[in-house]
Amino acid sequence: MARLPTPGSDEGTWGDTLNEFLSVGHDAAGLNAGPLSENVKSADYTLAPADSGKRFVAAAALTITVPTVGTLGNGFECEVVNDSGGSVTLNGPGSTNVTLTDGEIATILEVNGKQRVAFGSSTVIS
Repeated sequence: MARLPTPGSDEGTWGDTLNEFLSVGHDAAGLNAGPLSENVKSADYTLAPADSGKRFVAAAALTITVPTVGTLGNGFECEVVNDSGGSVTLNGPGSTNVTLTDGEIATILEVNGKQRVAFGSSTVIS
């Protein structure tokens, strides 16, 4: 289990111990790797089961495709933040699409064999 270095008892391994501790919550680039790991997207993207628990920040107008029900798996959850200055389209199965304007956030869920998108505008607080 990762831990913080102990002063006076981690001589010669202090840096390695600290890096191991920090890697629990951060990736190699220093981005959060906690409950929602952040991924910047500038081009169209199709969601996959491995995307559960990720936050996608749209840096350009783009389309995120949500595959058919059952593909992502029960319990799938991800977040999309539109920070593009334009529109982001969530292209759902069939003809179901949701368009996010700049500043809107959406959560995509697959629960009990159904896919849901909850979305709305956000407020910048800092």
